[in-house]
Amino acid sequence: MGRPDEIKPGLVQDHHATEILYFRISSEAECDGCGSEGDDGRSVGELLLPQYALATGGLAKDHRPLITFPDNNNFHLLSASEYRRLLLYLTSVPSLLEAEMGFHIIIDRRKDRWNSIKAVLIRISEFFPGVIHSVYVLRPASFLQKALSEVSSKLFKEEFRFRVLVCSCIEELYEHFDRSQLTPDLGGELQYSHSEWIQQRIALEKFSTLMKDISSKLDEFMHAIVDCDMGNDPTQTKELLDCQETRYKALKTELAAATTQGEELLTQVRKPNLTYNIISHVAAVERLLVQLEETERQFDNFWQKHSTKLNHWLKFRTFLLNFKQMQATLDNHLKAACDMTEVGETAVRVESLIQEANDFEKLCNCDLDTASSVIDDGEKLMKDPLSSVDHIESKCEELRRTSALLIDKIQKRNLLLTKARELMDRIDKANEWCATGVEILAGEGGLIAVDKLLEDAKSFGLTAPEPFRDMLLQTATQETRALVAQVAQRVEDVWLMVSVKRASLQRAAAKPARPVQSVPPQSASVPPQPEQNSILL
Repeated sequence: MGRPDEIKPGLVQDHHATEILYFRISSEAECDGCGSEGDDGRSVGELLLPQYALATGGLAKDHRPLITFPDNNNFHLLSASEYRRLLLYLTSVPSLLEAEMGFHIIIDRRKDRWNSIKAVLIRISEFFPGVIHSVYVLRPASFLQKALSEVSSKLFKEEFRFRVLVCSCIEELYEHFDRSQLTPDLGGELQYSHSEWIQQRIALEKFSTLMKDISSKLDEFMHAIVDCDMGNDPTQTKELLDCQETRYKALKTELAAATTQGEELLTQVRKPNLTYNIISHVAAVERLLVQLEETERQFDNFWQKHSTKLNHWLKFRTFLLNFKQMQATLDNHLKAACDMTEVGETAVRVESLIQEANDFEKLCNCDLDTASSVIDDGEKLMKDPLSSVDHIESKCEELRRTSALLIDKIQKRNLLLTKARELMDRIDKANEWCATGVEILAGEGGLIAVDKLLEDAKSFGLTAPEPFRDMLLQTATQETRALVAQVAQRVEDVWLMVSVKRASLQRAAAKPARPVQSVPPQSASVPPQPEQNSILL
């Protein structure tokens, strides 16, 4: 039996055996103004007005709720189906805990006949939607009916499955009920207003119906998102997450609006002139609000778990997509690096290849940084308890391996081109040296020029032809081997000729110079005078 102040939790499972909580707010009957016409007879709202039976909110001393059949001489106008509809509603008014304890029933027939008591008891025995603890009968007060009841009550007490206590006066009720729990017509102090009670039940039923609608929406939403395909494409998953999050926020807005409406209703029933039955409505609204709060809390918990799972799936699929893209990119770079075998046959070509290699390295470095970020994302993802660590780790390791291979290829390519440039530099300097040597050999350059030429050869590693040839061949490739051999031969030829010239110049410099005899001019033109002639003078 559902009741307007009760939210019933339940469990459902998806095909992955994931348990989620959902909530069903049900009301078997609705009050006038928000109810609907039954299949047979009058609606609940119409049945409440004549006061065939009442749920005033009173409790027995054992705290069980009370249902009263007042002495209005109109119970015979109630059909069997209408009776069932009315009792279904009235027994749903108390809280679930109170209803499970069972009900006390008071049948007031002090102004009626004995047969009317029996008619009510038979109806109750045929149908009552709850546990009956005791039935208290206020028997007819007229002399004849009292006499009949004294005789008949002994006979019919054994006919019913519930305990029947026949009271000759209302004072006997006080043994089981406090007067504050009984209405004035039963000698009590509970100032019950039936019209006020109905109006507040209408408000309660409307609020209950609102909560029932929200509950159905929550139930439908949670079943839908649990069973949904999360997709393998990150774009599709992101759109799904955004769509579900929008729906979640809309339902949260409805829950907030319902809470506001419930708080307003609580303010309305909390009026200064409260009677006990109104207090029971306050308690009913408070229970609804507490249950609504619990509903929202569990809905938030469900969404937190689901959105976490969906966000993780989005990150995982994004990681896999990024992995595939980066793996394909790095594989293409690796293939391109493997195809880069040319080293160039001229210095200009080598410089061009070095520039291409630098540009390629910059491009690769950008993608290698991206690959490193993908690996970082994978490592963070592996820390998530929802992750398949082995699967993600294998992808990260594959990216690391490909990245390392590409870096190694780039480094080897750069080293090869660096050596090629050094080779070309030596070849250019060797050619220049050979040209200078030919000029010295063809001219009148002396020993100083030759020694300077041999000294300059050391700047590009030439100290002797054979070691120089070996050095060039060590860095030569298949493409440059012929060029290296040609240059080495030329260097050897020039070196040999220069060495011969140097030796010749050194020998010439080592020969001593012949002495030259000088003749005075006068000795050649005037012969010397005989010494005797000078003596004679």
